[in-house]
Amino acid sequence: MYQQQKTKPQRAIRPKQLSVPPQRFAGRNPVRQFNQNFDSIRIASLGGFGDVTQNMFVYEYIPNGDTSQSQIIIVDCGVGFPEEDAFGVDLQIPDTQYLKDKTDRILGIFITHGHEDHIGAVRFILPIIGHDVPIFAPKLASAFIQSRLAENNVRAKIITYDSNDPAISRGVFSVEPVRVTHSIPDTFHLSINTPIGTFYHGSDFKFDLFPLDGKQSDFSRIAKVGDKGVVCLLSDCLGSDHEGFSPSESSIAQHFKQEITSAKGRVFVTSISSNIVRWSQAIEYAKSNGRKIVVVGLSVERSINVAKELGYLTLKENDLVPVERVKNFPDNKLMFLVAGFAGQPDSALSKMVMGKHRIKIKSGDKVIFSSPDYIPGTTSNIYNMIDTLSKMGAEVTYGEKEELHVSGHGYQKEHALLINLLKPKFLLPIGGNYRHVKSYQNIAKSLGYQDSQLISPDYDSAVTFHGNGQFDTNFRIPLRKVLIDGLGIGDVGVTVLRDRKLLAEDGMFSIVLLVNTQTGQLVKEPVILSRGFVFVKENTDLINYLKQEVVSKFRQVSSQPLNLDFVRQEIQAYIEQIIYDKTGRQPMVLPLVIEV
Repeated sequence: MYQQQKTKPQRAIRPKQLSVPPQRFAGRNPVRQFNQNFDSIRIASLGGFGDVTQNMFVYEYIPNGDTSQSQIIIVDCGVGFPEEDAFGVDLQIPDTQYLKDKTDRILGIFITHGHEDHIGAVRFILPIIGHDVPIFAPKLASAFIQSRLAENNVRAKIITYDSNDPAISRGVFSVEPVRVTHSIPDTFHLSINTPIGTFYHGSDFKFDLFPLDGKQSDFSRIAKVGDKGVVCLLSDCLGSDHEGFSPSESSIAQHFKQEITSAKGRVFVTSISSNIVRWSQAIEYAKSNGRKIVVVGLSVERSINVAKELGYLTLKENDLVPVERVKNFPDNKLMFLVAGFAGQPDSALSKMVMGKHRIKIKSGDKVIFSSPDYIPGTTSNIYNMIDTLSKMGAEVTYGEKEELHVSGHGYQKEHALLINLLKPKFLLPIGGNYRHVKSYQNIAKSLGYQDSQLISPDYDSAVTFHGNGQFDTNFRIPLRKVLIDGLGIGDVGVTVLRDRKLLAEDGMFSIVLLVNTQTGQLVKEPVILSRGFVFVKENTDLINYLKQEVVSKFRQVSSQPLNLDFVRQEIQAYIEQIIYDKTGRQPMVLPLVIEV
Protein backbone atom coordinates (compact mmCIF):
# COMPACT_ATOMS: atom_id res chain seq x y z
CA MET A 1 0.00 0.00 0.00
CA TYR A 2 1.38 3.38 -0.98
CA GLN A 3 1.46 5.93 1.77
CA GLN A 4 3.06 9.29 2.36
CA GLN A 5 6.43 9.13 4.08
CA LYS A 6 6.55 9.96 7.79
CA THR A 7 9.81 11.87 7.80
CA LYS A 8 10.67 15.14 9.45
CA PRO A 9 9.70 18.06 7.20
CA GLN A 10 12.53 20.07 5.72
CA ARG A 11 12.46 23.68 4.66
CA ALA A 12 12.37 23.85 0.87
CA ILE A 13 14.88 26.20 -0.73
CA ARG A 14 13.15 28.04 -3.53
CA PRO A 15 15.10 29.70 -6.34
CA LYS A 16 14.50 33.36 -6.98
CA GLN A 17 12.22 33.91 -9.98
CA LEU A 18 11.43 36.92 -12.09
CA SER A 19 7.73 36.17 -11.84
CA VAL A 20 5.78 34.17 -9.28
CA PRO A 21 2.70 32.47 -10.73
CA PRO A 22 -0.42 33.93 -9.15
CA GLN A 23 -2.24 30.69 -8.51
CA ARG A 24 -0.97 28.87 -5.42
CA PHE A 25 -2.53 25.97 -3.59
CA ALA A 26 -3.37 26.70 0.01
CA GLY A 27 -2.53 24.03 2.56
CA ARG A 28 0.45 22.46 0.82
CA ASN A 29 1.44 18.87 1.42
CA PRO A 30 4.18 18.31 4.01
CA VAL A 31 7.62 18.41 2.41
CA ARG A 32 9.29 14.99 2.37
CA GLN A 33 12.85 13.86 1.94
CA PHE A 34 13.72 12.15 -1.33
CA ASN A 35 14.15 8.41 -0.82
CA GLN A 36 17.34 7.27 -2.54
CA ASN A 37 16.91 3.52 -2.02
CA PHE A 38 14.09 2.69 -4.43
CA ASP A 39 13.04 3.12 -8.02
CA SER A 40 10.60 6.00 -8.40
CA ILE A 41 8.29 7.80 -10.78
CA ARG A 42 8.34 11.59 -10.65
CA ILE A 43 5.35 13.42 -12.18
CA ALA A 44 5.73 17.11 -12.96
CA SER A 45 3.43 19.60 -14.66
CA LEU A 46 5.52 22.01 -16.76
CA GLY A 47 2.43 24.18 -17.17
CA GLY A 48 1.99 24.20 -13.40
CA PHE A 49 -0.41 22.28 -11.21
CA GLY A 50 -3.64 24.18 -10.69
CA ASP A 51 -3.74 25.58 -14.22
CA VAL A 52 -6.53 24.70 -16.64
CA THR A 53 -4.54 25.16 -19.85
CA GLN A 54 -0.95 24.64 -21.15
CA ASN A 55 -1.12 20.96 -20.27
CA MET A 56 2.28 19.26 -20.33
CA PHE A 57 3.07 16.46 -17.89
CA VAL A 58 6.43 14.76 -17.44
CA TYR A 59 6.55 11.14 -16.25
CA GLU A 60 10.14 10.42 -15.21
CA TYR A 61 11.36 6.98 -14.14
CA ILE A 62 14.33 7.30 -11.77
CA PRO A 63 16.12 3.96 -11.10
CA ASN A 64 17.38 3.57 -7.55
CA GLY A 65 17.40 7.34 -7.01
CA ASP A 66 19.88 7.95 -9.87
CA THR A 67 18.42 10.90 -11.82
CA SER A 68 21.24 10.73 -14.38
CA GLN A 69 19.80 7.43 -15.61
CA SER A 70 16.18 8.54 -15.76
CA GLN A 71 13.77 7.83 -18.62
CA ILE A 72 11.03 10.29 -19.59
CA ILE A 73 7.75 10.39 -21.45
CA ILE A 74 5.63 13.51 -21.88
CA VAL A 75 1.83 13.61 -21.90
CA ASP A 76 0.31 16.48 -23.93
CA CYS A 77 1.95 19.69 -25.06
CA GLY A 78 -0.54 22.54 -24.98
CA VAL A 79 -0.73 26.31 -24.96
CA GLY A 80 -2.34 28.65 -22.46
CA PHE A 81 -4.30 31.75 -23.27
CA PRO A 82 -3.17 35.18 -22.02
CA GLU A 83 -5.05 37.00 -19.31
CA GLU A 84 -6.73 40.25 -20.22
CA ASP A 85 -3.86 42.40 -18.85
CA ALA A 86 -1.19 40.55 -20.88
CA PHE A 87 -1.08 43.22 -23.56
CA GLY A 88 0.21 42.03 -26.94
CA VAL A 89 0.77 38.46 -25.75
CA ASP A 90 -0.58 35.80 -28.10
CA LEU A 91 -0.05 32.60 -26.13
CA GLN A 92 1.66 31.12 -23.09
CA ILE A 93 3.52 27.80 -23.30
CA PRO A 94 4.91 25.40 -20.68
CA ASP A 95 8.39 26.06 -19.32
CA THR A 96 10.72 23.33 -20.65
CA GLN A 97 13.81 24.49 -18.75
CA TYR A 98 13.65 21.33 -16.61
CA LEU A 99 14.14 19.18 -19.72
CA LYS A 100 17.13 21.14 -21.03
CA ASP A 101 19.76 18.62 -19.86
CA LYS A 102 17.49 15.57 -20.30
CA THR A 103 16.57 15.73 -23.99
CA ASP A 104 18.45 12.50 -24.75
CA ARG A 105 16.22 10.67 -22.24
CA ILE A 106 12.84 11.78 -23.65
CA LEU A 107 11.28 8.68 -25.19
CA GLY A 108 8.13 10.19 -26.66
CA ILE A 109 5.27 12.67 -26.43
CA PHE A 110 1.81 11.16 -25.95
CA ILE A 111 -1.17 13.31 -26.96
CA THR A 112 -4.62 12.66 -25.48
CA HIS A 113 -6.76 14.73 -27.90
CA GLY A 114 -6.72 17.59 -30.38
CA HIS A 115 -7.59 20.70 -28.37
CA GLU A 116 -5.12 23.58 -28.48
CA ASP A 117 -4.44 23.49 -24.75
CA HIS A 118 -3.14 19.94 -25.31
CA ILE A 119 -1.40 20.17 -28.72
CA GLY A 120 -0.86 23.88 -29.45
CA ALA A 121 2.68 24.12 -28.03
CA VAL A 122 4.14 21.24 -30.07
CA ARG A 123 5.35 23.62 -32.80
CA PHE A 124 7.22 25.71 -30.23
CA ILE A 125 8.57 22.97 -27.97
CA LEU A 126 9.60 20.29 -30.45
CA PRO A 127 12.53 22.38 -31.78
CA ILE A 128 13.69 22.82 -28.17
CA ILE A 129 13.63 19.18 -27.08
CA GLY A 130 14.52 17.69 -30.48
CA HIS A 131 12.74 16.86 -33.72
CA ASP A 132 13.51 13.15 -33.33
CA VAL A 133 11.29 12.74 -30.26
CA PRO A 134 8.33 10.70 -31.58
CA ILE A 135 4.79 12.01 -31.09
CA PHE A 136 2.02 9.47 -30.47
CA ALA A 137 -1.44 10.91 -31.07
CA PRO A 138 -5.01 9.94 -32.04
CA LYS A 139 -6.06 10.34 -35.68
CA LEU A 140 -7.69 13.77 -35.48
CA ALA A 141 -5.03 15.25 -33.19
CA SER A 142 -2.30 13.85 -35.49
CA ALA A 143 -3.84 15.63 -38.47
CA PHE A 144 -4.16 18.92 -36.57
CA ILE A 145 -0.53 18.71 -35.40
CA GLN A 146 0.73 17.81 -38.87
CA SER A 147 -1.15 20.72 -40.43
CA ARG A 148 0.18 23.24 -37.91
CA LEU A 149 3.77 21.96 -38.10
CA ALA A 150 3.71 22.17 -41.90
CA GLU A 151 2.68 25.82 -41.69
CA ASN A 152 5.66 26.50 -39.43
CA ASN A 153 8.19 24.33 -41.32
CA VAL A 154 8.74 22.09 -38.31
CA ARG A 155 9.46 18.44 -39.03
CA ALA A 156 8.25 15.71 -36.70
CA LYS A 157 7.83 11.96 -36.39
CA ILE A 158 4.10 11.49 -35.71
CA ILE A 159 2.68 8.03 -35.01
CA THR A 160 -1.11 7.65 -34.95
CA TYR A 161 -2.73 5.31 -32.42
CA ASP A 162 -6.32 4.06 -32.07
CA SER A 163 -8.43 2.28 -29.48
CA ASN A 164 -7.73 -1.20 -30.87
CA ASP A 165 -3.95 -0.77 -30.92
CA PRO A 166 -1.78 -2.69 -28.45
CA ALA A 167 0.06 -0.86 -25.69
CA ILE A 168 2.90 1.36 -26.89
CA SER A 169 6.27 0.44 -25.37
CA ARG A 170 8.90 3.14 -24.86
CA GLY A 171 11.81 2.17 -22.59
CA VAL A 172 10.42 1.07 -19.22
CA PHE A 173 7.01 2.59 -20.03
CA SER A 174 4.07 0.77 -21.58
CA VAL A 175 1.25 3.13 -22.56
CA GLU A 176 -2.23 1.81 -23.31
CA PRO A 177 -4.77 4.20 -24.90
CA VAL A 178 -8.32 4.13 -23.49
CA ARG A 179 -11.10 5.77 -25.53
CA VAL A 180 -13.33 8.31 -23.73
CA THR A 181 -15.80 10.95 -24.85
CA HIS A 182 -15.17 14.69 -24.80
CA SER A 183 -16.18 17.71 -26.90
CA ILE A 184 -13.90 16.58 -29.73
CA PRO A 185 -13.68 13.17 -31.47
CA ASP A 186 -10.75 10.83 -30.86
CA THR A 187 -10.16 11.60 -27.18
CA PHE A 188 -8.19 9.14 -25.04
CA HIS A 189 -7.01 8.50 -21.53
CA LEU A 190 -3.66 6.79 -21.01
CA SER A 191 -2.92 3.81 -18.79
CA ILE A 192 0.82 4.13 -18.12
CA ASN A 193 2.50 0.99 -16.81
CA THR A 194 5.86 1.51 -15.06
CA PRO A 195 8.27 -0.62 -13.01
CA ILE A 196 6.56 0.55 -9.80
CA GLY A 197 2.95 0.23 -10.95
CA THR A 198 0.26 1.69 -13.22
CA PHE A 199 -0.63 5.37 -13.43
CA TYR A 200 -3.86 6.42 -15.14
CA HIS A 201 -3.69 9.77 -16.92
CA GLY A 202 -7.33 10.86 -17.11
CA SER A 203 -7.15 14.06 -19.10
CA ASP A 204 -10.27 15.95 -20.33
CA PHE A 205 -13.31 13.68 -20.48
CA LYS A 206 -17.01 13.19 -19.92
CA PHE A 207 -19.07 10.01 -20.07
CA ASP A 208 -21.50 10.85 -22.87
CA LEU A 209 -23.80 7.84 -23.27
CA PHE A 210 -25.25 9.22 -26.51
CA PRO A 211 -22.24 10.62 -28.39
CA LEU A 212 -23.00 12.02 -31.82
CA ASP A 213 -20.28 9.90 -33.46
CA GLY A 214 -21.57 6.72 -31.77
CA LYS A 215 -18.23 6.02 -30.08
CA GLN A 216 -18.78 5.63 -26.33
CA SER A 217 -16.16 5.59 -23.61
CA ASP A 218 -14.51 2.18 -23.23
CA PHE A 219 -15.82 1.34 -19.76
CA SER A 220 -14.70 -2.29 -19.96
CA ARG A 221 -11.10 -1.31 -20.62
CA ILE A 222 -11.17 1.22 -17.80
CA ALA A 223 -12.45 -1.51 -15.47
CA LYS A 224 -9.71 -3.91 -16.61
CA VAL A 225 -7.06 -1.29 -15.82
CA GLY A 226 -8.61 -0.90 -12.38
CA ASP A 227 -8.63 -4.66 -11.77
CA LYS A 228 -4.85 -4.74 -12.32
CA GLY A 229 -4.32 -2.05 -9.69
CA VAL A 230 -3.67 1.68 -10.12
CA VAL A 231 -1.12 3.59 -8.08
CA CYS A 232 -2.53 7.02 -8.90
CA LEU A 233 -5.34 8.51 -10.98
CA LEU A 234 -4.52 11.88 -12.48
CA SER A 235 -7.99 13.15 -13.31
CA ASP A 236 -9.43 16.14 -15.11
CA CYS A 237 -11.43 18.00 -12.45
CA LEU A 238 -12.79 21.04 -14.30
CA GLY A 239 -16.44 19.97 -14.06
CA SER A 240 -16.28 18.59 -10.53
CA ASP A 241 -18.15 21.56 -9.07
CA HIS A 242 -21.34 20.58 -10.97
CA GLU A 243 -23.78 17.99 -9.64
CA GLY A 244 -25.00 14.93 -11.52
CA PHE A 245 -23.96 14.02 -15.07
CA SER A 246 -22.88 16.49 -17.74
CA PRO A 247 -25.44 16.87 -20.56
CA SER A 248 -24.88 14.92 -23.76
CA GLU A 249 -23.81 16.67 -26.96
CA SER A 250 -26.99 15.24 -28.52
CA SER A 251 -29.12 17.15 -25.98
CA ILE A 252 -28.52 20.51 -27.67
CA ALA A 253 -29.00 19.29 -31.24
CA GLN A 254 -32.65 20.23 -31.57
CA HIS A 255 -32.25 23.72 -30.09
CA PHE A 256 -29.14 24.41 -32.17
CA LYS A 257 -31.00 23.31 -35.31
CA GLN A 258 -33.98 25.52 -34.42
CA GLU A 259 -31.73 28.57 -34.05
CA ILE A 260 -30.39 28.05 -37.56
CA THR A 261 -33.60 27.08 -39.37
CA SER A 262 -35.68 29.87 -37.78
CA ALA A 263 -33.34 32.67 -38.91
CA LYS A 264 -34.78 35.09 -41.47
CA GLY A 265 -31.50 36.49 -42.71
CA ARG A 266 -27.84 35.51 -42.66
CA VAL A 267 -26.58 33.16 -39.93
CA PHE A 268 -23.10 33.38 -38.39
CA VAL A 269 -21.90 30.51 -36.20
CA THR A 270 -18.73 30.86 -34.14
CA SER A 271 -17.03 28.38 -31.82
CA ILE A 272 -13.58 27.12 -30.92
CA SER A 273 -11.90 26.13 -34.19
CA SER A 274 -11.36 22.48 -33.20
CA ASN A 275 -15.04 21.96 -32.29
CA ILE A 276 -15.63 19.52 -35.15
CA VAL A 277 -18.88 18.27 -33.63
CA ARG A 278 -20.41 21.76 -33.70
CA TRP A 279 -19.21 22.56 -37.23
CA SER A 280 -20.61 19.25 -38.46
CA GLN A 281 -23.99 19.99 -36.86
CA ALA A 282 -24.10 23.50 -38.28
CA ILE A 283 -23.26 22.27 -41.78
CA GLU A 284 -25.95 19.59 -41.77
CA TYR A 285 -28.64 21.94 -40.42
CA ALA A 286 -27.72 24.63 -42.94
CA LYS A 287 -27.82 22.19 -45.87
CA SER A 288 -31.21 20.85 -44.76
CA ASN A 289 -32.47 24.45 -44.77
CA GLY A 290 -31.14 25.20 -48.25
CA ARG A 291 -28.26 27.39 -47.09
CA LYS A 292 -24.78 27.55 -48.58
CA ILE A 293 -21.73 27.44 -46.31
CA VAL A 294 -19.16 30.25 -46.12
CA VAL A 295 -16.01 29.47 -44.10
CA VAL A 296 -14.29 32.58 -42.74
CA GLY A 297 -11.04 32.43 -40.79
CA LEU A 298 -7.86 30.43 -41.25
CA SER A 299 -8.18 28.35 -38.06
CA VAL A 300 -11.75 27.24 -38.85
CA GLU A 301 -10.88 26.55 -42.47
CA ARG A 302 -7.93 24.42 -41.40
CA SER A 303 -9.99 22.39 -38.93
CA ILE A 304 -12.86 21.81 -41.34
CA ASN A 305 -10.51 20.71 -44.12
CA VAL A 306 -8.82 18.21 -41.79
CA ALA A 307 -12.17 16.89 -40.52
CA LYS A 308 -13.49 16.58 -44.08
CA GLU A 309 -10.43 14.60 -45.21
CA LEU A 310 -10.80 12.22 -42.25
CA GLY A 311 -14.53 11.75 -42.80
CA TYR A 312 -15.74 13.48 -39.64
CA LEU A 313 -18.05 15.73 -41.63
CA THR A 314 -19.59 15.78 -45.10
CA LEU A 315 -19.01 18.91 -47.15
CA LYS A 316 -19.00 18.97 -50.96
CA GLU A 317 -17.67 21.73 -53.17
CA ASN A 318 -21.16 22.77 -54.26
CA ASP A 319 -22.09 23.24 -50.57
CA LEU A 320 -19.51 26.01 -50.26
CA VAL A 321 -19.50 29.63 -51.38
CA PRO A 322 -16.28 31.69 -51.45
CA VAL A 323 -16.35 34.92 -49.49
CA GLU A 324 -16.05 37.00 -52.66
CA ARG A 325 -19.27 35.51 -54.08
CA VAL A 326 -21.66 35.97 -51.14
CA LYS A 327 -23.30 39.00 -52.77
CA ASN A 328 -24.70 36.66 -55.42
CA PHE A 329 -26.91 34.89 -52.86
CA PRO A 330 -29.93 36.01 -50.83
CA ASP A 331 -29.28 36.53 -47.13
CA ASN A 332 -31.57 33.64 -46.14
CA LYS A 333 -29.47 31.24 -48.22
CA LEU A 334 -26.16 31.80 -46.42
CA MET A 335 -24.53 30.53 -43.24
CA PHE A 336 -21.06 31.66 -42.16
CA LEU A 337 -18.73 29.53 -40.02
CA VAL A 338 -16.52 32.17 -38.43
CA ALA A 339 -13.31 32.13 -36.38
CA GLY A 340 -13.09 34.39 -33.35
CA PHE A 341 -15.52 33.13 -30.71
CA ALA A 342 -13.33 34.61 -27.95
CA GLY A 343 -13.15 38.09 -29.47
CA GLN A 344 -9.50 37.84 -30.46
CA PRO A 345 -8.54 41.23 -32.00
CA ASP A 346 -7.11 39.75 -35.20
CA SER A 347 -9.88 37.18 -35.73
CA ALA A 348 -12.35 37.17 -38.60
CA LEU A 349 -15.31 37.97 -36.34
CA SER A 350 -13.54 40.94 -34.72
CA LYS A 351 -12.61 42.33 -38.13
CA MET A 352 -16.23 42.02 -39.25
CA VAL A 353 -17.39 43.95 -36.19
CA MET A 354 -14.77 46.67 -36.69
CA GLY A 355 -15.61 47.02 -40.37
CA LYS A 356 -12.19 45.79 -41.46
CA HIS A 357 -13.48 42.67 -43.26
CA ARG A 358 -15.22 42.42 -46.62
CA ILE A 359 -18.12 40.80 -44.76
CA LYS A 360 -19.94 43.33 -42.56
CA ILE A 361 -22.37 42.43 -39.76
CA LYS A 362 -25.69 44.20 -40.24
CA SER A 363 -29.12 44.48 -38.68
CA GLY A 364 -31.13 41.31 -39.27
CA ASP A 365 -28.14 38.96 -39.05
CA LYS A 366 -28.16 36.21 -36.43
CA VAL A 367 -24.88 35.42 -34.66
CA ILE A 368 -24.71 32.14 -32.71
CA PHE A 369 -22.00 31.69 -30.08
CA SER A 370 -21.52 28.01 -29.34
CA SER A 371 -18.56 28.68 -27.11
CA PRO A 372 -16.69 26.54 -24.57
CA ASP A 373 -17.91 26.92 -21.03
CA TYR A 374 -14.58 27.89 -19.49
CA ILE A 375 -11.32 29.08 -21.01
CA PRO A 376 -9.33 31.40 -18.73
CA GLY A 377 -8.81 34.89 -20.09
CA THR A 378 -11.61 34.79 -22.69
CA THR A 379 -14.83 35.49 -20.79
CA SER A 380 -14.65 39.30 -20.83
CA ASN A 381 -13.80 39.44 -24.54
CA ILE A 382 -16.69 37.12 -25.42
CA TYR A 383 -19.27 39.23 -23.60
CA ASN A 384 -17.83 42.47 -24.97
CA MET A 385 -18.22 41.01 -28.46
CA ILE A 386 -21.81 39.95 -27.75
CA ASP A 387 -22.64 43.46 -26.47
CA THR A 388 -21.10 45.10 -29.55
CA LEU A 389 -22.95 42.82 -31.95
CA SER A 390 -26.22 43.52 -30.16
CA LYS A 391 -25.68 47.29 -30.48
CA MET A 392 -25.14 46.79 -34.21
CA GLY A 393 -28.62 45.33 -34.54
CA ALA A 394 -27.67 41.66 -34.85
CA GLU A 395 -29.65 38.97 -33.06
CA VAL A 396 -27.12 37.26 -30.79
CA THR A 397 -27.70 33.90 -29.15
CA TYR A 398 -25.25 32.21 -26.82
CA GLY A 399 -25.23 29.12 -24.66
CA GLU A 400 -25.57 30.25 -21.06
CA LYS A 401 -28.30 27.69 -20.30
CA GLU A 402 -26.81 24.62 -22.00
CA GLU A 403 -28.92 25.30 -25.10
CA LEU A 404 -26.12 25.99 -27.57
CA HIS A 405 -23.11 24.49 -25.83
CA VAL A 406 -22.56 21.75 -23.27
CA SER A 407 -19.47 21.12 -21.21
CA GLY A 408 -16.89 18.69 -22.46
CA HIS A 409 -15.90 17.91 -18.88
CA GLY A 410 -17.46 15.36 -16.56
CA TYR A 411 -19.60 16.36 -13.60
CA GLN A 412 -19.55 14.84 -10.11
CA LYS A 413 -21.19 11.50 -10.91
CA GLU A 414 -18.86 10.91 -13.84
CA HIS A 415 -15.86 11.49 -11.60
CA ALA A 416 -17.29 9.12 -9.02
CA LEU A 417 -17.81 6.50 -11.73
CA LEU A 418 -14.22 6.76 -12.99
CA ILE A 419 -12.85 6.53 -9.45
CA ASN A 420 -14.96 3.46 -8.70
CA LEU A 421 -13.92 1.72 -11.92
CA LEU A 422 -10.22 2.33 -11.36
CA LYS A 423 -10.03 2.07 -7.54
CA PRO A 424 -6.71 3.97 -7.40
CA LYS A 425 -4.65 4.18 -4.23
CA PHE A 426 -4.11 7.92 -4.73
CA LEU A 427 -5.91 10.73 -6.49
CA LEU A 428 -4.21 13.72 -8.13
CA PRO A 429 -6.72 16.16 -9.71
CA ILE A 430 -5.42 18.07 -12.74
CA GLY A 431 -6.76 20.48 -15.36
CA GLY A 432 -8.67 22.69 -12.93
CA ASN A 433 -8.26 25.61 -10.57
CA TYR A 434 -8.20 25.25 -6.80
CA ARG A 435 -11.98 25.40 -6.43
CA HIS A 436 -12.27 22.46 -8.82
CA VAL A 437 -9.58 20.57 -6.92
CA LYS A 438 -11.46 21.04 -3.64
CA SER A 439 -14.74 19.91 -5.20
CA TYR A 440 -13.00 16.83 -6.59
CA GLN A 441 -11.53 16.01 -3.20
CA ASN A 442 -14.97 16.26 -1.62
CA ILE A 443 -16.24 13.71 -4.15
CA ALA A 444 -13.37 11.39 -3.24
CA LYS A 445 -14.03 11.76 0.49
CA SER A 446 -17.68 10.84 -0.05
CA LEU A 447 -16.39 7.63 -1.66
CA GLY A 448 -14.30 6.79 1.41
CA TYR A 449 -10.90 8.25 0.49
CA GLN A 450 -8.78 9.76 3.25
CA ASP A 451 -6.86 13.04 3.19
CA SER A 452 -3.60 11.06 3.01
CA GLN A 453 -4.71 9.66 -0.37
CA LEU A 454 -5.51 13.05 -1.91
CA ILE A 455 -2.52 14.83 -3.42
CA SER A 456 -2.53 18.63 -3.85
CA PRO A 457 0.87 19.80 -5.10
CA ASP A 458 1.88 23.42 -5.19
CA TYR A 459 2.03 25.07 -8.60
CA ASP A 460 5.75 24.26 -9.04
CA SER A 461 5.96 20.99 -7.07
CA ALA A 462 6.50 17.52 -8.53
CA VAL A 463 5.02 14.37 -7.03
CA THR A 464 7.49 11.51 -6.61
CA PHE A 465 6.20 7.96 -6.06
CA HIS A 466 8.76 5.49 -4.66
CA GLY A 467 8.98 1.76 -5.11
CA ASN A 468 8.52 1.16 -1.37
CA GLY A 469 4.98 2.53 -1.42
CA GLN A 470 5.77 6.06 -0.28
CA PHE A 471 5.47 9.41 -2.07
CA ASP A 472 6.65 12.96 -1.53
CA THR A 473 6.09 16.44 -2.89
CA ASN A 474 9.53 17.75 -1.97
CA PHE A 475 11.00 18.30 -5.44
CA ARG A 476 10.29 21.69 -6.99
CA ILE A 477 10.78 22.95 -10.50
CA PRO A 478 11.19 26.73 -10.91
CA LEU A 479 8.60 27.65 -13.54
CA ARG A 480 8.76 30.82 -15.61
CA LYS A 481 5.98 32.37 -17.63
CA VAL A 482 7.04 31.67 -21.21
CA LEU A 483 5.05 34.04 -23.40
CA ILE A 484 4.63 34.04 -27.18
CA ASP A 485 4.56 37.52 -28.70
CA GLY A 486 4.49 37.47 -32.49
CA LEU A 487 7.59 35.54 -33.53
CA GLY A 488 9.31 35.90 -30.16
CA ILE A 489 9.33 33.09 -27.60
CA GLY A 490 10.01 33.95 -23.98
CA ASP A 491 11.33 37.45 -24.73
CA VAL A 492 8.35 39.13 -23.05
CA GLY A 493 8.75 39.21 -19.29
CA VAL A 494 7.20 40.87 -16.28
CA THR A 495 8.83 44.24 -16.96
CA VAL A 496 7.61 44.37 -20.56
CA LEU A 497 4.05 43.45 -19.53
CA ARG A 498 4.12 46.07 -16.80
CA ASP A 499 5.21 48.74 -19.28
CA ARG A 500 2.53 47.69 -21.77
CA LYS A 501 -0.10 47.86 -19.06
CA LEU A 502 1.12 51.33 -18.08
CA LEU A 503 1.02 52.54 -21.69
CA ALA A 504 -2.46 51.11 -22.22
CA GLU A 505 -3.90 52.71 -19.08
CA ASP A 506 -2.06 56.05 -18.65
CA GLY A 507 -0.14 56.60 -21.88
CA MET A 508 3.34 58.06 -22.43
CA PHE A 509 4.90 61.44 -21.67
CA SER A 510 8.17 62.20 -23.45
CA ILE A 511 10.55 65.08 -22.73
CA VAL A 512 13.26 66.07 -25.25
CA LEU A 513 16.15 68.20 -23.95
CA LEU A 514 18.81 69.70 -26.25
CA VAL A 515 22.03 70.41 -24.31
CA ASN A 516 25.15 72.29 -25.41
CA THR A 517 28.13 69.93 -25.10
CA GLN A 518 30.52 72.78 -24.24
CA THR A 519 28.53 74.64 -21.59
CA GLY A 520 26.20 71.91 -20.36
CA GLN A 521 23.27 74.36 -20.67
CA LEU A 522 19.93 73.92 -22.42
CA VAL A 523 19.97 75.17 -26.01
CA LYS A 524 16.19 75.78 -26.05
CA GLU A 525 13.16 75.03 -23.93
CA PRO A 526 12.17 71.35 -23.57
CA VAL A 527 9.92 69.71 -26.18
CA ILE A 528 6.97 67.83 -24.68
CA LEU A 529 5.33 64.91 -26.49
CA SER A 530 2.20 63.22 -25.10
CA ARG A 531 0.67 59.98 -26.37
CA GLY A 532 -2.38 58.54 -24.62
CA PHE A 533 -1.93 60.86 -21.62
CA VAL A 534 -3.38 64.32 -22.40
CA PHE A 535 -4.13 66.19 -25.61
CA VAL A 536 -1.39 68.84 -25.66
CA LYS A 537 -3.40 71.59 -27.40
CA GLU A 538 -6.16 71.43 -24.80
CA ASN A 539 -3.84 71.29 -21.77
CA THR A 540 -1.38 74.11 -22.47
CA ASP A 541 -1.34 75.31 -18.85
CA LEU A 542 -0.28 71.89 -17.58
CA ILE A 543 2.29 71.47 -20.35
CA ASN A 544 3.83 74.93 -19.76
CA TYR A 545 4.01 74.25 -16.03
CA LEU A 546 5.77 70.94 -16.62
CA LYS A 547 8.26 72.62 -19.00
CA GLN A 548 9.18 75.12 -16.27
CA GLU A 549 9.64 72.34 -13.73
CA VAL A 550 11.83 70.37 -16.15
CA VAL A 551 14.08 73.39 -16.71
CA SER A 552 14.27 74.06 -12.97
CA LYS A 553 15.14 70.46 -12.18
CA PHE A 554 17.73 70.31 -14.98
CA ARG A 555 19.57 73.32 -13.54
CA GLN A 556 19.65 71.63 -10.12
CA VAL A 557 21.11 68.32 -11.32
CA SER A 558 23.33 69.39 -14.24
CA SER A 559 27.08 69.54 -13.80
CA GLN A 560 30.35 69.77 -15.72
CA PRO A 561 31.06 67.30 -17.18
CA LEU A 562 27.37 66.47 -17.70
CA ASN A 563 26.25 63.07 -16.33
CA LEU A 564 23.47 62.20 -18.80
CA ASP A 565 22.22 59.09 -16.99
CA PHE A 566 21.94 60.94 -13.68
CA VAL A 567 20.09 63.85 -15.30
CA ARG A 568 17.60 61.50 -17.00
CA GLN A 569 16.89 59.55 -13.82
CA GLU A 570 16.39 62.64 -11.69
CA ILE A 571 14.08 64.38 -14.18
CA GLN A 572 12.07 61.21 -14.74
CA ALA A 573 11.42 60.63 -11.03
CA TYR A 574 10.66 64.33 -10.39
CA ILE A 575 8.20 64.74 -13.29
CA GLU A 576 6.47 61.40 -12.57
CA GLN A 577 5.71 62.62 -9.04
CA ILE A 578 4.46 66.03 -10.23
CA ILE A 579 2.16 64.46 -12.85
CA TYR A 580 0.73 62.08 -10.27
CA ASP A 581 0.14 64.90 -7.78
CA LYS A 582 -1.56 67.06 -10.41
CA THR A 583 -3.58 64.44 -12.32
CA GLY A 584 -3.67 61.23 -10.27
CA ARG A 585 -2.28 59.37 -13.29
CA GLN A 586 1.04 57.62 -13.88
CA PRO A 587 2.04 57.77 -17.54
CA MET A 588 5.37 56.37 -18.67
CA VAL A 589 7.79 59.33 -18.53
CA LEU A 590 10.67 59.12 -21.01
CA PRO A 591 13.28 61.93 -20.79
CA LEU A 592 15.60 62.13 -23.81
CA VAL A 593 18.77 64.25 -23.39
CA ILE A 594 20.53 65.07 -26.68
CA GLU A 595 23.95 66.74 -26.81
CA VAL A 596 24.39 69.25 -29.66
